[in-house]
Amino acid sequence: MAIQTHFFMSPEDERELFLKFSNHGIELYPELTSRAASPVPLDAQAAATLDEPGYYFALGDVTGYAIKRGQNRGMWKIDEVSSPVVYFARSLLDEEGTLRSGYFWCELMAAGDNSRLGGKPDALRRLINDLQAHVKARFRKSQPVGFFVGPGAARLHESGTPLREAGRKGGLIVPYR
Repeated sequence: MAIQTHFFMSPEDERELFLKFSNHGIELYPELTSRAASPVPLDAQAAATLDEPGYYFALGDVTGYAIKRGQNRGMWKIDEVSSPVVYFARSLLDEEGTLRSGYFWCELMAAGDNSRLGGKPDALRRLINDLQAHVKARFRKSQPVGFFVGPGAARLHESGTPLREAGRKGGLIVPYR
């Protein structure tokens, strides 16, 4: 069972989220990394150093594999299904100055031979529930429905920055309320 939450976050919203979850013992991994790279603890200072479009929030030991083909050959990718991680696709400004949507994604059920191992730890389920509760409590809903808009992103929208769904043909989104 996969859980996914779509949102719009400004850098200010990211700092607030990282500060709130800094005491959960979460480590931050980039989407693609080298095997020797060490994770960064999730805190307010980590929010200022983010430069990649996607990261993993890890709760414990992660497993990964080397990419064997393509432009990222030799890089290390975390196995999302067997590791206790939440994928965090950041909400970023594009070339035109439009804020694009991001999302949290997590697979809570192990598949295949790993299913006999009992699934993901309860700490990951609590983290997912806490993330969703934080987003639902602090963020606005959107028009059309399906997205949550952070307070900083809503202020960006009010100052003239358009909000657009990620993707080539992403539609315009307006904060509700």
